[in-house]
Amino acid sequence: MTPEQFTSDLKAACGDNLLSLVLYGSAAAGDAVPGKSGANTLAVLKTCGPADLKAAAAGLKGWLKSGNPAPVMFSREQLLTSADTFPIELADMKDFHRVLYGEDILPAITIKPHELRLAVERELKGKLLRLREACLRAGGDRKTLTAVLAGFSSEMLVLCRAALRLKAGKVPATKLECARELKKHAAFDAEAFAAADALRRGEKPAEEIAILFDRFLGAAAGLSAAVDSWDVAK
Repeated sequence: MTPEQFTSDLKAACGDNLLSLVLYGSAAAGDAVPGKSGANTLAVLKTCGPADLKAAAAGLKGWLKSGNPAPVMFSREQLLTSADTFPIELADMKDFHRVLYGEDILPAITIKPHELRLAVERELKGKLLRLREACLRAGGDRKTLTAVLAGFSSEMLVLCRAALRLKAGKVPATKLECARELKKHAAFDAEAFAAADALRRGEKPAEEIAILFDRFLGAAAGLSAAVDSWDVAK
């Protein structure tokens, strides 16, 4: 199902309650992986109560069956007051999105740099803790480590783009390019993230998985420490 077909279905289900539908994420930025990346959407409703969600659900069946995630649902007021809560996600949406229907509300959202830096630091440290836990659970098992690397790669690249936004303002659309550009501002092994992303895309690794995992873990620790040290003005 195409985004345009989904738009038609959701409009029919929501009626006048649908204010805006936006495509964001990899599909909008141009770095989606065929067969692996679903199309992310943001739906803005006038009201977003239980009855409104039940009505919207009727327009989601074909979209979900096509392997796409359900849209993120906001009321207009809630979206406009959520920049401090979701600065990473909304900054990405603002930079890389395509309006499928209605008003483009995202430009009205202001992301404060100090809130973005805190969110990036929190996410990086959280990912680092999860990676350490995964390392302990894996016990050196190659299959498990491969799955962990593939699962974490996209998340870490999203954080690379968010971190680069703090230093450069305008960022490239592709996450890999962001990671490599970020090396100018932080001491970390960006190529470890690139190699893990290649795993996610189904490519064979150029080195032993255990070695790549060690590099990936070290890169996550290095980037976390770098962002922690940055002084971002309010």
